[in-house]
Amino acid sequence: MLDSWIQLLTSIKKTKKLILGNFNGRLLPTLESNVLKLSPNTFYHPHLTTVSLYQYILKDAHAFNSCKNLKHLELNHIFGEVSVFNKVISSCSSLEVLILQIVFNNPSGHLKIIDHKNLRILFMSCNQIDGIEVCAAQLDMLSIEFILCDIDNVILEIPRLPFRRNYWVAGQIFPHTSINISTFTQENKNNWLVTGPVNYVTRPASLSVSVDLKNPQEVEVLRKMLGMWTEKMIELEISFKNNNLLGEEGSSSNCGAQYNFWEKVEPFPNADFRVDTVWIYNFSGSNKEEFALASGLVMQKTVLKKMMIMTTMFPKKKNRDIELAISKLKELSKDNKELSIECF
Repeated sequence: MLDSWIQLLTSIKKTKKLILGNFNGRLLPTLESNVLKLSPNTFYHPHLTTVSLYQYILKDAHAFNSCKNLKHLELNHIFGEVSVFNKVISSCSSLEVLILQIVFNNPSGHLKIIDHKNLRILFMSCNQIDGIEVCAAQLDMLSIEFILCDIDNVILEIPRLPFRRNYWVAGQIFPHTSINISTFTQENKNNWLVTGPVNYVTRPASLSVSVDLKNPQEVEVLRKMLGMWTEKMIELEISFKNNNLLGEEGSSSNCGAQYNFWEKVEPFPNADFRVDTVWIYNFSGSNKEEFALASGLVMQKTVLKKMMIMTTMFPKKKNRDIELAISKLKELSKDNKELSIECF
């Protein structure tokens, strides 16, 4: 019956998005009634681009055979073997969005997400596993809610997300997201807010992001992104774009002079956002947008414990500007005894 229904939706109705939810009681890996039993190539149809599965057991990947048509795949609370998940993922070679909330019946093996040339957004949450391999040249957002895996067994080849902080680096298990903001300012790319599970923003978490402060669209996306967090953030890593490295005014082509966010009186991103530690990279010391953002975070008491500023990547002639800017930041924080501002 289920096969016939899906065939009707895809072939006759030209359905583009399909959601299958199992509400058959408790989901346990031993309950045969929760196994998703579908014929081979069930999800293959040129019009079908999105499939979401909720609370099933997958014993094979036959339904996903040759599913190059799928752009968006969500596996929410799905049980299965590592090999089955690998087969599903490899069969969907045209994916742009992949949401994985999965449970391995047996943690032995490596989850592999490789050679997905179109993949832009990846969300992962799973139980214990031996290792993970991700190779995605176009990935713009990597979000890890929970993974029980040794960092030495995790291979991430993601050139568009070259951040220094990550899920493992804080020393505790917190959700972490790395985002390339620039791609989410383009037309039809602003739907990242509703892409995949975002419940971790209500819990302690961390975020890595690069931003061009002279680009009003990127600044606005950053504001919305930080404004999502209703719980205190553990770590925020901000890397200023390379076109600000020398601190030259007007270096961006996006007319930052028309968007003087540093002159606004309201807190950035809002009055409620708080973060324990902020890591700042590419801080030139002479760029007023960079200093305005950093000083705002200090004066608003947005940063609760530490502001860490990297100063080792600039030429010596810039050191004076950076040292002077950091001295000003420390002066602004003198009334906040709990905050320390340090260089590294």
